[in-house]
Amino acid sequence: MSYIKLGLCILLSFASSGVSALDLWSGTKSVVSVQVVSNGGFIINLDSEINLDCSHAGSSALLIYPEQNGVTEAGAKSLLSTALIAFTTGNKVNIMYSNDSAFCWGKYLLISK
Repeated sequence: MSYIKLGLCILLSFASSGVSALDLWSGTKSVVSVQVVSNGGFIINLDSEINLDCSHAGSSALLIYPEQNGVTEAGAKSLLSTALIAFTTGNKVNIMYSNDSAFCWGKYLLISK
């Protein structure tokens, strides 16, 4: 399965959680690092600023945690594996996130060349 198909499959698997007016896309960026945290979530650091409102982990980082912004525990695992694929292969990501708090919780991740 190609990386694009994998990204689209993951994106479509989360389609049932809905999109609110506060959901934005990060724009296509490279993954600089992925920090896994003890609650099953992770922080994805990107190569350029996303939004100044995303101040909790820095303006170029998004947080993806279970039970935040419609992400389930299984969804967080899928998103983490996709983020790690993008990091190790050098592919780009585009992440949907909510900017209704300084945490900027991510919910969808699209991987592309």
